[in-house]
Amino acid sequence: MLRLNKKPLRNGVVKSESILTRLGLEQRMHAYPSELSGGQQQRVAIARALIHEPAVVLADEPTASLDTNLAYQVVETFANLIHEQGRAGIMVTHDLRMTKFVDRVIQMQDGQIHRIIDERAEIDELASLSAALG
Repeated sequence: MLRLNKKPLRNGVVKSESILTRLGLEQRMHAYPSELSGGQQQRVAIARALIHEPAVVLADEPTASLDTNLAYQVVETFANLIHEQGRAGIMVTHDLRMTKFVDRVIQMQDGQIHRIIDERAEIDELASLSAALG
């Protein structure tokens, strides 16, 4: 169990259980890492990143090991938790459907910033186009 900034251990347990439940891991809370699937391990990593409430949460392909529906649910939960905690999140992904949950899109091409989109309508259009293409 992670100790949260020298706060009572019980606070950390309650907070951990809450985040793990929201990420769909309530039945696996006491499992060893080797007993978890790749997707479950990825969700545990997201929980560990959020538990300490950092000012900025960095997520590099947070849904790479997840199926499409679960990936969408996890990113939605991730975005909601960041918003509720008043934090900033930076997510790197190739899945443009996830842009539904962001305020700004920075597209890169060949290692260079290609385009910055911060208009909600344009971001939603990008997500819709990506979803339509499958």
